[in-house]
Amino acid sequence: MNKKLDAAWKRIVRADPRIISCDVFDTLLNRNHISESSRVKLIARRAASMLEERCGVRLDADAIWRTRVDVQHYAYRALDMIHPTGEVQFTRMMEATATLLGLGAPEAAVLARAEVAVEQTQLTPNLPLLSWLTDRAAEGIKVIAISDTWHDAPTIRALLDGVAPDNPVATVYTSSDCNATKRSGAIFPMVIAAERMPAETFFHIGDDELADERMSRRAGLHAHRITPPRMVMMYRRLNGAHARLRHRMPQR
Repeated sequence: MNKKLDAAWKRIVRADPRIISCDVFDTLLNRNHISESSRVKLIARRAASMLEERCGVRLDADAIWRTRVDVQHYAYRALDMIHPTGEVQFTRMMEATATLLGLGAPEAAVLARAEVAVEQTQLTPNLPLLSWLTDRAAEGIKVIAISDTWHDAPTIRALLDGVAPDNPVATVYTSSDCNATKRSGAIFPMVIAAERMPAETFFHIGDDELADERMSRRAGLHAHRITPPRMVMMYRRLNGAHARLRHRMPQR
């Protein structure tokens, strides 16, 4: 991976790059083979356990899971109609989930902590990339993170620092905080303005062909795409298919 990165970096050195921006999930931090649907199931089980332990509230994990899935589905449907270049906010999603479950603000905070706790267990640092970025930071290049996520910057910062201590990321931008996404291209001009540097001095790295490669280039940034290992992606798809199949099977 670093040989390709080095080659891409050398091609733009004449443009005097000053900032390297990186995607977070499946770029700086690698997710494991667990699919999103399976991850939400794990989150629901963790949330049920934490609610009973910390709040004395007993709820069925499946009820938490179904409510959480419905809230996410309708939140994104509403977003598509009202502000298609924006992003859902995690705290509001947790508040809505808690309300539909007949819970209050303290329980919503527990739901949020359960989700972040499960998220952290399924992430590992992308050590080759982080090492390469640390070398560039030592050369005076600023490293920032740009993530399409419903989490805010402090949560992403906590995940980065927890999973990859000593990472070279100076600033974190999230679509939730900016209410603008990479996949729409709307976040890039906002980051460029915040960093007060010309677009052509940015070198963006990410795994998504649309959000990280095409949209960043459309905004005037140099871009380099990395892809997760094929086996991880294959197992993730198989895991997701298995989770959907189990959901459709009648329970005895």
